[in-house]
Amino acid sequence: MSHAQHVALQEERANEAKLAAEEAGQKPEAAEENQTSAVKEMLESKESRLAASVKGIKKVTAGIYITTHNGAFHNPLSVSLLGDAITLEDGSIWSVSSEDSYKTLNWLTSDLLVITPNHAWFSIYDYVITNQNTGVAVKVNLVLGPLVNAVYRHWIVAIDYLADRVWLEDGSFWTMTDCTVMKQWHVGDTVIMGINDGWFSSSYPNILINVNMLNYGRGVCNY
Repeated sequence: MSHAQHVALQEERANEAKLAAEEAGQKPEAAEENQTSAVKEMLESKESRLAASVKGIKKVTAGIYITTHNGAFHNPLSVSLLGDAITLEDGSIWSVSSEDSYKTLNWLTSDLLVITPNHAWFSIYDYVITNQNTGVAVKVNLVLGPLVNAVYRHWIVAIDYLADRVWLEDGSFWTMTDCTVMKQWHVGDTVIMGINDGWFSSSYPNILINVNMLNYGRGVCNY
């Protein structure tokens, strides 16, 4: 995407916010200020988010979601011309539902994304990717895992099946609640971090998506 296209998209989003504010009876200047503050908050560094908590389990809030590891925040490296595929910063590729593909056409590489399970019944899509900058959610499936040499790739280096714990290559260790799922996992499996917005989310706010087994387990990062 060229710089001119990037600027045009930002202006389009600002105009949409102003129109929405006028319809709601709010001053456009106030709406623009609110949007700017929100974007700045979303785009602050992952490291500074984690530094906010020193003791105990670190819980970081992104929009309405809570995570205990900054790896649950993602960025779109690219979006296909038709909007039907999203490549994340780790090189993983996700197919987008045909009814949602148009929603991704204005996504930017600076946007903050989170992955959650898809709780819709009878859907063929396992996950939902939500753009925290636009508030737009699209149904997706993982079609290709992260690149082996990707900077942001995570993988399992140790598993304690009795204690339901998993250690990753970055030194973090996770307590999992889905022990049946976890027992299918092996050292060396690649994982992608997401958000648990369903059952036990307060105690296990994250999910680990196992790329090799094509399943996920709910857990909490204890560092």
